Amino acid sequence: MRWRKITYNQKLFITFLLISCLPVLLLGTIAYKKSADTLKSQTEQDLQVIAGQLNTSIEKQISDFDRFSILPYYMPEAFKILSQPYVPEEQWSSAKLNAQKQLIRLMSAYPSINTSIKGMVLYGDKGSISGYRSNDSSSINRAYNASGEAWYKEARLKKGGFVVSGVHEIRQFEGEPFAAITGARMLLDDRMRPIAVIALHISPDFIDKIIRSSQLGDTVVTVVDRDGQLVYTSNQQVASQLLKENSLHERVGIWMTSGEGEEGKIAYRGVVKKSKYLGWSIYLGKNQNDLLRDSRMIRRYTLIIAITLMIATAVVSWLLARNLSRPILRLIRSMRNVEQGKFEVLELTGRQDEIGQLHLSYSRMVKRLERMVQSIAEKEHQKRKAELYALHLRIQPHFLYNTLNSIRMIAIMQQSQQIAKLIHSLNRLLQSYLKLDDGPMPLSQEIALLKNYGQLMDLRYTNTFLIEWDVPEELLYSEIPPMLLQPVLENAIFHGSKGLNRTLKIQVKASLVRENSDLQIEVCDDGIGISEDQISRLLDDRMLTGASSIGLNNVNDRVRLRFGEDYGLTVKRLEQGTAITITLPYKEIHEGGS
Repeated sequence: MRWRKITYNQKLFITFLLISCLPVLLLGTIAYKKSADTLKSQTEQDLQVIAGQLNTSIEKQISDFDRFSILPYYMPEAFKILSQPYVPEEQWSSAKLNAQKQLIRLMSAYPSINTSIKGMVLYGDKGSISGYRSNDSSSINRAYNASGEAWYKEARLKKGGFVVSGVHEIRQFEGEPFAAITGARMLLDDRMRPIAVIALHISPDFIDKIIRSSQLGDTVVTVVDRDGQLVYTSNQQVASQLLKENSLHERVGIWMTSGEGEEGKIAYRGVVKKSKYLGWSIYLGKNQNDLLRDSRMIRRYTLIIAITLMIATAVVSWLLARNLSRPILRLIRSMRNVEQGKFEVLELTGRQDEIGQLHLSYSRMVKRLERMVQSIAEKEHQKRKAELYALHLRIQPHFLYNTLNSIRMIAIMQQSQQIAKLIHSLNRLLQSYLKLDDGPMPLSQEIALLKNYGQLMDLRYTNTFLIEWDVPEELLYSEIPPMLLQPVLENAIFHGSKGLNRTLKIQVKASLVRENSDLQIEVCDDGIGISEDQISRLLDDRMLTGASSIGLNNVNDRVRLRFGEDYGLTVKRLEQGTAITITLPYKEIHEGGS
């Protein structure tokens, strides 16, 4: 329904737009999606390979720390010291002091082996604690008990197996604690009895060195231990999102998350690789904005092409629509004039196409239609004259007979001047009737004739009725069909006074209605009134026969035949009496013409 209501210009524009832009947008969208999917798939494959390499490098580095933890087995001096009972420092002998210095010297060699080792501690089963830290503060904090640490418990449970913790704070040394990864192992003697636990405190920076050496560029790397704790990350915001339980989207090794950057919201997508040896998970990801930059160029160029086509389509459709819609709009305006009765023939455009043929056919049709309307109007005029003539002939002579009979009775009973006056009124009335034709007459003449008729009716119904006249002087020259009000006044006198024991009051008044475009003449009486059934029969000539049909229905027929269905006669019952209203188009008529 909406498509039917829009204009031809809009339909043409929408059609051109769909034909030109839809394929471009569709191809651009498919190309963007295909290229984006290809890039994502290829990137995921590359990241899987890189993640495997990183995992191998980290495992290799941890395995090196694993080997470093067994070096005390090659130092009998260390085993000898650890097997001795614990003696407080203030009770150390010179031999004990030299042995501790030799042990510290051995442990201080570890950082030279690998710079990521920031400290080392040996926890003897007999209570001795020896340690070394690579910075100036290497004194052991004997108030701290490491036996409650998870890595310590796990090392003792494994009975010689190497364990690796996540990143945690090291508080075994004096001074500020530091963050490190702890690799620990329980040392056993030749009888497989526990003798000590060795703890290597390793800086997480070794992971950063591995990643830098891999030259990953803008790849985001996050390493999480088996307990879900962060070990290393190159992007803290991404790591925070990954560590949130609700943000960890893991689907067949694929993860997705988002963050805020300088250019707004950034989406990251990548792969996850889990180490069977360590239980750690490595998350590698790429910035989707950077990854899909080339693909978005395809989409951007597609939009540019689509916008360009839209502009070109708008121009072309406007030019075509103007060329087609202008003659159509002319036809529409001409049709509206024809609807209002103005038969204006369009000028030929000189076009030989379908529009030109349509104009030519329409002009011929308007000409023929104008001739047909004129012919119909002439025939209707002839018909009206015939019907009016027939209506005039329907008046029977009973009125003339009764009036003359009344005059004869008065003349017999008394000799009076009134006889001459009544006969004069009758002569004027008969003279007017004999001159009656189809032409209109002024309301003033109709009122004069009506007054003469009233005098004659007063002769028949002496002192039975009284007529009041309320006709403004400015309406006396209103155009009205001849002898229109006489049947209405007769109806009021005859029906209104029947059975009435008092004088019947009749009022004849004229006024303008409908913004002074129509003339309304009303004849009201205060008589016995009329029923609704009588009203319907009064105006329906099919229910009347003989002389009765000369009544109000004839007046109604005359008005409607002359002026149309919007005008005519109406009958209304009042609280006391009846009101008959005649509505006519208002037009002034003057002597010698209208």
